[in-house]
Amino acid sequence: MESYFRYWGKAEKEGDGYHLLPYHCLDVAAVGAAWWDASPAIRHGFKQHNDLLEEQLRAWVLFYIALHDYGKLDARFQLRVMPLWKSLYPNANNYQVLPSILECKSYYHGEGGLSWFIQDNAAKLSGGVLQREDVGWDFLDQMETSFGTWDLWKPWIESVTGHHGHIKSADCVPETAISSACDKRLGEVDRLARREWLHAVESLFLSPVGLSLTDTPPIYSPLMAGFCSVADWLGSRCDDENFSYCREELNLQTYFEERYVSDASRTLQIAGVIGQPKFYEGVNALLDKKNTPRSLQTLVDDLPLETGLSLVEAPTGSGKTEAALAYAWRLVAAGLADSIVFALPTQATANAMLGRLERVAPLLFADKPNLLLAHGLARFNKAFTNIKHCAIEGYDSQEDGWVQCSQWLAESRKRVFLGQIGVCTVDQVLVSVLPVKHRFVRGFGIGRSVLIIDEVHAYDAYMYGLLEEVLRQQKSSGGSAILLSATLPERQRKQLCSAWGVNPGKQEEKAPYPLITWTDGAEPHFHELDPVQLPENVAVKVEPILIEGLLPDETLLRRIIAAAGAGAQVAIVCNLVNLAQGLVRTLRDMTGLPVDLFHARYCYRHRQEKELDVIDRFGLGGDRETGRILVATQVVEQSLDIDFDWLITQLCPVDLLFQRMGRLHRHHRPGKRPEGFEKPLCTVLLPEGDDFGLHGVIYTNTRVLWRTAKKLVAEPDGEILFPKAYRDWIESVYQEDGWENEPVAVTEGYEKFKYEIEEIKRYKARYMVDTAMNPFNDTDDKVLAVTRDGDMNLSVVPFCRTAQGRMLMDGTVFETLDELRQLEALSLNSVGVPKSWKYDLEKSDEGRFWLEMEQEGEGYRGVSKGVTFRYHKDMGLEREK
Repeated sequence: MESYFRYWGKAEKEGDGYHLLPYHCLDVAAVGAAWWDASPAIRHGFKQHNDLLEEQLRAWVLFYIALHDYGKLDARFQLRVMPLWKSLYPNANNYQVLPSILECKSYYHGEGGLSWFIQDNAAKLSGGVLQREDVGWDFLDQMETSFGTWDLWKPWIESVTGHHGHIKSADCVPETAISSACDKRLGEVDRLARREWLHAVESLFLSPVGLSLTDTPPIYSPLMAGFCSVADWLGSRCDDENFSYCREELNLQTYFEERYVSDASRTLQIAGVIGQPKFYEGVNALLDKKNTPRSLQTLVDDLPLETGLSLVEAPTGSGKTEAALAYAWRLVAAGLADSIVFALPTQATANAMLGRLERVAPLLFADKPNLLLAHGLARFNKAFTNIKHCAIEGYDSQEDGWVQCSQWLAESRKRVFLGQIGVCTVDQVLVSVLPVKHRFVRGFGIGRSVLIIDEVHAYDAYMYGLLEEVLRQQKSSGGSAILLSATLPERQRKQLCSAWGVNPGKQEEKAPYPLITWTDGAEPHFHELDPVQLPENVAVKVEPILIEGLLPDETLLRRIIAAAGAGAQVAIVCNLVNLAQGLVRTLRDMTGLPVDLFHARYCYRHRQEKELDVIDRFGLGGDRETGRILVATQVVEQSLDIDFDWLITQLCPVDLLFQRMGRLHRHHRPGKRPEGFEKPLCTVLLPEGDDFGLHGVIYTNTRVLWRTAKKLVAEPDGEILFPKAYRDWIESVYQEDGWENEPVAVTEGYEKFKYEIEEIKRYKARYMVDTAMNPFNDTDDKVLAVTRDGDMNLSVVPFCRTAQGRMLMDGTVFETLDELRQLEALSLNSVGVPKSWKYDLEKSDEGRFWLEMEQEGEGYRGVSKGVTFRYHKDMGLEREK
């Protein structure tokens, strides 16, 4: 018997049932092999920068996957199930001193495997000249060896041994030798087993395609860590039907082929990670039968059928979403991607997008594709999501692949990366480049997808720094990205292209609009519309009003009420939640007309109800017979298909102002607009001076606010002409050169913003990407904290104490749930609040703030540190100070 058959890989508590380690390693490799063979996109991603034959590249990938549990070939791991160790381990009863229980528990086989690989192969890696005890390990980065260059081996070994959540650097991993007090024969037995396993895997995968350990491995793919991790998760699903326990000595080749044909393929189908794309039928298939392709939709078939970066700039309502989906469909159907990940700036926009994608998903994929929303409202294979912990309590189950899979999927926000179409907020994408456990699983899911990011202009310097890294990773993974915006300044376009490795150079003339910019990393290609497809000019009447506090006075409020009374659909957009809440109360005191409120400070269920209600009332099918008022925050300015006759908004940067204006007369309703609102009207509330107050805290680039206000006041005709204004206004407001007569205070404020805010945010983003700190747990509050550098980065969980435990706002009693469902419940009942609130809240576990409340009428009231908080499903969470 080969010595590696003396090691278990998975076991029950007392060792009654167990699965030998070589078989578990081959189970995982079989999943990898079946997935590789079924996915042209994965093969394409790994072939980036490699000119090896595909069969040889596949062999290297499976070879490394089979080494993922190299660290389990160690007595300390094996001793975690003592009865099993005694029955399996060579000469188990003959050893004098064994490792202690503490030493066994503190041994992590992931980083242990990396350390052992280096120690076991140091002589080979150094050409037999240097020994491990003679020098430090720095020589590994410099030596050309019989194994090939260590720099090429290093990332592969680091990634497969880091599959448990965190990839350790070989330069930093500590030595992992068994305590010197223990019997030295244990180390020799383990070393022999590891050497035999290394050569067995070489014979199984490398030798049949003419390779050996002496050959130079391929260039590393960033897909590898996530690919190996998910393959390990799926290959760890041991039961009576899938990868059932095996303890007999079998031929490795025969075992692998049997698992490849049966278990691996079946498990991939259960997981739903392999989709069946349908043939591309053109953008027409995504449109209603009465509609024909228009605007940018007519350019989809002209775009290259290659992976690359696409920047789509077009007006709100011009069909960018369908154009992006059609191009993504082309790429998926051609085998250049497996799936589509659609990222949006807010939860509201992500929720709204789900409904649109539910309709088109069956057109893009066959066999009921997994369409997933990253907020818990998702359709996913129940056999995969209802997974439970395995019977492996006898050792540290946190390192087991199936348990890790259970925990990772417990918060449904992550499932978007394992389906065919995923919808999420951009935060979930940014995490793939941050120090969060299992970030590489997200990176793998994104890399095998077409990544579509909507409203790409809507992020601050910190998030842009992270987004640039996402684009660099996406390119190196062989994936594609499509970025959508109506209002993208030229400097941002250049910034995004640079992240893809492009040097756009200086543009002599103003870029046309609308425009699609495509690049594969070389010279960008510009795709312009045929003149007959250019959008019609639309004039929006603007009414700037200088007003104290940027809040409607009584005169304006009376106008709003009168307009709604005459049948107008009116929206008022505030920059702060508390202003919106206060304004709703004022209006409701003044009129019996319906006044709705919509913002982000609700628990998920109530926020979802609000979103659906807003879309039902103000969307395409809404009742326009009765006037209505909506008071909202920035959640309505992006991607929501809603339509108003009159918009009143507080001052904001010009690009966001234009987004808000995009909700005016969005739907074609000839002859059905109330009298006086036949043309779109936007009233903008401006400060009486140059002090922007809290609005300057929300939008820290006050020069942009000042310039936007000046252009509104100076507009000679009192109207803005679109789409011309998208280039003219935005480039003018965001130009680097100062304006004539620009106040010194405004210029100085911009310099402070640029160097003390924007540059620092970009530095923070770079630091977070490069940091070597221990990774955060992959929970929602941590995700929010590391992806946002703004105010909305605290998670509050309101609750009422009951006899059964803490009752959350959706009626769930937290203590009655199992551990996995508790994570989901916290996700659905957390409320995002400004970080300034932390001084009024009691600190609690995992960075969340538990806020105890009592029922008060239809709502709830609580007191923390002398401050009163109220929660109502209509008003959301409020703080009274």
